[in-house]
Amino acid sequence: MVHADRWMRDSLRTARLTLRLPVASDADELHAIFSAPRTNTIGDGPFTSPDQTAHWIARRQALYADHGLAWYLVRAIDGGLLLGNCGMLTTRGTVAEPEIGYMIRSSNQGRGYASEAAEAVLAEAAAAGIEIVWSTIRPGNLASCRVIERAGFHVQRTENDRKGPLRYYKRSLREAA
Repeated sequence: MVHADRWMRDSLRTARLTLRLPVASDADELHAIFSAPRTNTIGDGPFTSPDQTAHWIARRQALYADHGLAWYLVRAIDGGLLLGNCGMLTTRGTVAEPEIGYMIRSSNQGRGYASEAAEAVLAEAAAAGIEIVWSTIRPGNLASCRVIERAGFHVQRTENDRKGPLRYYKRSLREAA
C-alpha cells in the first residue's frame, strides 16, 4: 500500500524518457493519442471527445491526490514528443494492489518505450511501498504481453468479460524495494 509519506513521485526520468503527472493543459496533446484507433485498443477503445480526455486526466489527478498512485505522461527526453502514458490505476486492482497500464503512440511502438516506462514506474511503486502489482491484457495483444512478462509478471488466471478473454498478470515488488 502507498503510504502518505512515501507517495509515488510526481516525475521520473530514465535514459530516454521523462515521466510526469498530467495537467489539464495536456488534454489536447493527449487526446491525439487517446482518439487514435491503432493506439487506444483498451477499455471502450478510442475516445471520441476531448471531454473524455479531460475527464481521464481529472480521474488520474484525483487518484494521485487521494492515494499517491501516479499515472505519468511519457515524453522523449530529446525533443519532448509525447509518446504515451504509463502508471498505476485501480480499474481492476485496488489501492493496495494496483494495476499497471501503459499506452504508446502507434508510430512509436516497437522501440522499447513501454518497457522502459514500465520499469521506471514499477521501481517507483516499490519505493512507495507497493508490494503487489497486477496487469490485465488481452491475449491477442502480444506486444503488451511481452512487455509485462519481461517486467517479471506471471499469468495468474484468464477470465472472460464482454470483450472476450482477459489475462490477469501479477508481480510481487517486495524484492524490488
